[in-house]
Amino acid sequence: MPRYLIRPNASLASRALNFVGNQLHHEAHPAQLAALRDHRRTDPFYDDLQRWLSEMGRGKVLPLSGEGAEHNPITGTRIWHMAQEHAEKLRREIDGVEVVADRVMELIRPSKTATLAAKESMETGDPWHLEAIGLKDVGNGSRKGGKGVTVVVLDTGVAADHPEIAGRVKGSFTFDTENWKAEVQDPPQDTQGHGTHVTGLICGKTVGVAPEAEVIDGVMLPKGIGKMSDFILAMEWAGQQPEVQLVNLSAGLPGYLEEMATAVSGLMAVGVLPVVAVGNEGRNRTRSPGNFVEVISVGASNDAGKVASFSGGGTVSSAGHSYKVPDLVAPGQAIYSCDMDGGYDAWDGTSMATPIVSGIAALLLEEDPHITVTDLTEELMERCQDLGQPEDRQGRGLLRWEVPS
Repeated sequence: MPRYLIRPNASLASRALNFVGNQLHHEAHPAQLAALRDHRRTDPFYDDLQRWLSEMGRGKVLPLSGEGAEHNPITGTRIWHMAQEHAEKLRREIDGVEVVADRVMELIRPSKTATLAAKESMETGDPWHLEAIGLKDVGNGSRKGGKGVTVVVLDTGVAADHPEIAGRVKGSFTFDTENWKAEVQDPPQDTQGHGTHVTGLICGKTVGVAPEAEVIDGVMLPKGIGKMSDFILAMEWAGQQPEVQLVNLSAGLPGYLEEMATAVSGLMAVGVLPVVAVGNEGRNRTRSPGNFVEVISVGASNDAGKVASFSGGGTVSSAGHSYKVPDLVAPGQAIYSCDMDGGYDAWDGTSMATPIVSGIAALLLEEDPHITVTDLTEELMERCQDLGQPEDRQGRGLLRWEVPS
């Protein structure tokens, strides 16, 4: 039977969920998660859904993701196997329900920089992205930062034995949606190379922004391909890990998809900030979830201090409101980081800019471990340098650790 995602069609924000004062500190996580569970438990929508399921019987509908309020509190989404006729019946009989067929979700694919060769080691000037964002001691391995901060990288996997990131990957997991669980992967493996490149930019010794941060690897996109149900399970898993403060994501689907917005809102409600690539299709094109107000939406800049031509951006309209994305940009063109087979390679993509932003967020979290989600968001915005380009290209501008006076 086909697989469907079932959720209330109103946005999480309009259902009175408030995360303004929620902290990213791990000690605050249990209470924030409990509050979100209570929010789901008191929503009459789920009682109506449970009654409908009981009336239909298990021979016609097979839940994959659990049925009670304790299941899927982050996304508020149920995953069911059922025939198309039963999906249509559900739409007719439950007010406010959204029933969406599971679909393929892909990596926002970067490209290798054609003008730069792979290298065995970094030389002065190779990690130009660090100098561009105002970090000192560029690329010499002496910088510290991000200690005590944990970032989930939802990607293709990580080659954790790469010398650049050795000791920084504290766990690796794959996702089994049919049994609705995350499984330990030991040793960690990268299925395509993207996740290793991204991880290096977060916590690499010479190319990383926050060399003391730790990463948990979630293989959401094996070989660059997953499904929406993998995304929902990954959001649930990441949001329920008490040590996690940041989620780095470089995947999405074109356009504005409301069913994904509630998932990332739930992360913020438990004190986890999603940092998401906006896409590589250029002007007036964006991807979900990188085009949501509930995330830090990241575009790419180049070494000339301009927005890269491939970097996505535009105006998004939702629930009667319009806003511009991305929120900000970071270096994303000709960016050297870890090759999964060893050494270093240079890639172009908003996928490269996104972990740079996650790295700066980790540095800010180390400075103020009890900062709230909204204050961290504001701090990131305030550190942006105006590049003099339209808001729907640069957002607030180039994110920097040290903003020029």
